[in-house]
Amino acid sequence: MHRLYFPACPVEGPIDPPVPYGHMGTHGAIPKKCSECNHCFEGGCTRFMDEVQRYMHLDFGPCGIDGPTDPVVYEDKFVVGKVEIPRKCVRCRFLFHDSIYGFTCRKDEEKWGGCYRGLDWGAWSPDRIYLELPHPKLTTKALVDAAHDEDLTGFIAEHRRINPGLSIQEAKADYAHFRDLIFRRKSDKNSNGEQGVDPNA
Repeated sequence: MHRLYFPACPVEGPIDPPVPYGHMGTHGAIPKKCSECNHCFEGGCTRFMDEVQRYMHLDFGPCGIDGPTDPVVYEDKFVVGKVEIPRKCVRCRFLFHDSIYGFTCRKDEEKWGGCYRGLDWGAWSPDRIYLELPHPKLTTKALVDAAHDEDLTGFIAEHRRINPGLSIQEAKADYAHFRDLIFRRKSDKNSNGEQGVDPNA
């Protein structure tokens, strides 16, 4: 689940006042800073689209409920989740599973309406960002791990297993692309804290 939140939004700005927003059947409000940002698109954020190939959650800021935010798998007597959520959210009465957006939060629902706020990961952040290859290529955690571990041989083997028919040269090019993104993110973290890759780079 945290792959929809990281790299974290690097854009500074106010969360309040909420700004009315609607898209298709969804009606509610979004954070003020998101309403003024050119990365806001159809209720999601395109801030790192080139790197992660997916929309990110908008940044609703802290939820105001204290608790640990390290990732755990949600589980109750009816459901065992397939994704991880912040530990403090597991037993929170505001946790909500939406058929489109997955686990979201209904806290301050009177403010945000149907634009459910994302989960609050607090100060926690993953050691590794889940990158994705452009469609129609497939990506797995093993492929991303090989890139992070600088394991070219393992990357090529996994690349060819999940993307049969593609050449070794293309696998090497994708490896070099991932390594460049990882290097850029580490460089940015060293100079800017936990801000991640510059989405405007």
